[in-house]
Amino acid sequence: MIKNIVFDLGNVLVTFDPKSFLKDLIHNKKIEEDLYSFYFHSDLWILYDQGSYSNEDMIQKGIQIYPQYEKYIRSVIERWVEYVIPIVDNIQLLDLYTNYSLYIISDIPQYNYDYLNEHYSFLQKVNGGIYSYQEKVCKPNKKMFTRLLEKYKINPQECVFIDDKYENIKTALDLGFKGIHLKDPKDLKKKLEEVLYEM
Repeated sequence: MIKNIVFDLGNVLVTFDPKSFLKDLIHNKKIEEDLYSFYFHSDLWILYDQGSYSNEDMIQKGIQIYPQYEKYIRSVIERWVEYVIPIVDNIQLLDLYTNYSLYIISDIPQYNYDYLNEHYSFLQKVNGGIYSYQEKVCKPNKKMFTRLLEKYKINPQECVFIDDKYENIKTALDLGFKGIHLKDPKDLKKKLEEVLYEM
């Protein structure tokens, strides 16, 4: 029986679309492509999520490779959090499923976590969470999941985990969770009901 619903944040409860925010902040296709490749097709963002790099570290690493892009790099690193916004229909589910314990497992730098806490209230609606910047690892590392189980003393067989990346679902399944691979955020309520009401 499912007692706990465990959400990822990006593209489950909030938006995360680097190509979109780079386009909005830069307005130059070549620079957008260069910075997308540099930050998101490398381990840099993972290390940022893990708390290994600060905002200033991320800025300086970009400037080392692309000094001519400094103003764009500073704008992107300082402002990207403004584009991580709640997906309203999905956030409303936190009020709908109050008879379940609600948790979050998310790869997120502290800068984004603090911004979400400052500007929105939905993180106060969950029973707890495990965040990569605190744990110093990212999904699909199983430590992110075992920490949740240990910290909140919950049983994986009583959990459903929702994420937009299959490799993270795979780790959860291997540990005994039910899993929902959410390919489209608009499907969250439907997919969740399919799992909850089949039990």
